[in-house]
Formats: sequence, C-alpha cells, structure tokens
Amino acid sequence: MSQAYSKQLLGYLTYFVSALAVVTAAHIPKANAATMTFSATGTNSASGGATNALGAKVVFDDSLISQGKLQVTLTNIGPGATVPSDILTAFFWDITGNPTGLSLSSAIAPKVVANNGASTTNNVDLKALNEWKLPNTGNGSTDLPGITQNYGIGTAGLGIFQGGGGQQFNYGIISGYDSPNPAVKAGTFVKDSATFVLSGLATNFDIKKINNVRFQYGTSLSEPSLIQNQGTYYTPPPPPPKKVPEPSTTAALGLLALSTLKVLKKKPLVQV
Repeated sequence: MSQAYSKQLLGYLTYFVSALAVVTAAHIPKANAATMTFSATGTNSASGGATNALGAKVVFDDSLISQGKLQVTLTNIGPGATVPSDILTAFFWDITGNPTGLSLSSAIAPKVVANNGASTTNNVDLKALNEWKLPNTGNGSTDLPGITQNYGIGTAGLGIFQGGGGQQFNYGIISGYDSPNPAVKAGTFVKDSATFVLSGLATNFDIKKINNVRFQYGTSLSEPSLIQNQGTYYTPPPPPPKKVPEPSTTAALGLLALSTLKVLKKKPLVQV
C-alpha cells in the first residue's frame, strides 16, 4: 500500500468518525431547568382606591446552577398601589440546610416608572443603583432581625438591609397605580417584576429545599406581609422521541454515504 493512499484512507476514516459524532450529538438529550414557584394573596386594610387586595409571586429558576447561580424573579401580581404599604419592597425565604456564602450577582428591572407613570426607563440595573440588596448580616446563618426567615432581598431598610437614599419604598415593585396618594405619585418604582441572580451556591443545589417565603410590603415589618411555606416544583418533561431524522442527522448520513462511495471507487489496497 502506498503512503499517499494510506493517508487518503486515514482521511476517510477520520471523516467517518466526525460524521458519527454529528449524528450522536444531535440525539443527546438536553437538561431541563427546574423551577420552584411561590405565590400568595391577601389584603391591606390601610389601602384605598378601588381595592385593598395584595398579591405576589416569586419564581426560583436553577437554569444557571451549573455556574453556582440561582435566578429569582419577583412579581407584584396584585392591583395598583394606593398607599406606600401597597408597594412590594422585599421578600424572604428559608433553605433547608442553611447554606451560606450567597452574594448578589445581578438585579435587573425590565421597566421602572416614576411621576405617576409619566416617566419610564427600561432595563434598569438595580444592583448598580444599590437599591435592592442582601441582608447586612446573617445571610443564611441565622434568622434575620424581626422575622423567622434566614435569607432575603429588599429595597427598604426594614432593620435588615442597609437603607439607600430617598424614600425607602423607591424602587419597590408595583403593578400600576390605583388612585395613589401624593407620596406614591411622586415615587419611583419597578413596574411588575424584577429579576435577581444569586451566586455562591453548590452546583448540585436542590431548589426543592427552598421554603417559608415571606413577601413584605411597605417600609416596616409591621406593615402587610404574605407568607407561603410550600411552593410548586416544576421541571419540563423530556421531549418525545423523534420519528423522523433531524436535518443534521440526514446531512451527516448523506456525507458518510458519499465518502464510503468514494472509498469503494478507489483501487484495491493490494496491488497485483
């Protein structure tokens, strides 16, 4: 066998392995991110306007857990705010086993409104503004001051977070306005929801260990709060088996057949 022909055959074998890798990769199942969702409703006796209802939801998403991160989306699902105690300013939770070392990687508000909704800003970095933050102390090691939960994120001081400038309820979350009093009209608020990314978790962290969530409104722990101990765990089902080869699979098999045909057209390995 000539050296040139050996190299050519080796090239075809390499191509065969590459094509096989493409076929295999196309059928590797993808990991599905899991979520834990907590939601609660209640009322605020101090609220005016059309309704005194309250509602909040938080979704913990482990799609970034391979990086030791947890994505958390907090939403005000109640009606519009009338008074400061209608504004969602913090939430708290527990984790079985009390892991420590959490840090706030990012905090983003898709929309911020001010001046009774007359001013709107998109994609606001709340972390850069130092408006939403983790507790001053504890961070998992002990109950936070005045409550039973060990973890939290907030924009009002509440005796737990280092207060920022201006009104404490600024950058709290509202769904809209409902005949607001002057203080609410003049405030600056996150519209609907904010998304936080927490880092410092183990890559095998189990979000089912999260429990005892507290949604806090206003600027004092004595103002309304909603507690939901048990969340809803969800993980998407795996995709159904594919009955028809995907385009990548068909293309790889076609290239493989073509390379095989070329090999068969070559002269035999042993020359007479």
